[in-house]
Amino acid sequence: MLNKILVAAALSIAAPTLAGVAAAGPAAKPRQQRIAIVLDKAPGFVLTPLTPGPIRRDAGRWSACCWTDRSVTRDGQSASIDDPTLTFTSKRGTFTWHAKVTFVDLDNDYTVATAVWKIVSGTGAYSHLEGHGRQAFVTKTDRNNNFADKAEGLMSLRP
Repeated sequence: MLNKILVAAALSIAAPTLAGVAAAGPAAKPRQQRIAIVLDKAPGFVLTPLTPGPIRRDAGRWSACCWTDRSVTRDGQSASIDDPTLTFTSKRGTFTWHAKVTFVDLDNDYTVATAVWKIVSGTGAYSHLEGHGRQAFVTKTDRNNNFADKAEGLMSLRP
């Protein structure tokens, strides 16, 4: 019985000390926030938070550069793979992501594509931005160059 009392007393003394050591460990990773970005042909974009967090709704313009194109055949289907860099500019700052896009042309002047992206830099409110995600879009080759595009992913602001 005395042993049980001594063990209980030792644990009650040690617990706050161990909790303090655990709290002093490595800094917690910033919480990732789900976001969506819709691009339009203007070329404009709207960034919308899908979960609560520090990243706020924003809108502005985007540009793309540095496309490289290579053709592949996967399971008998032809596809083009590109790796553009997109820069998003708003009043709050800019952020840039690098993407890997796979395009598949359809017979009726439509093209479907999927991509993965990763944030590579930022300025202003986005200077500590981290993030990655996926993107899907459909384009139609016509005089209006119509397309529908949506990216979703996870972003966070490093401390």
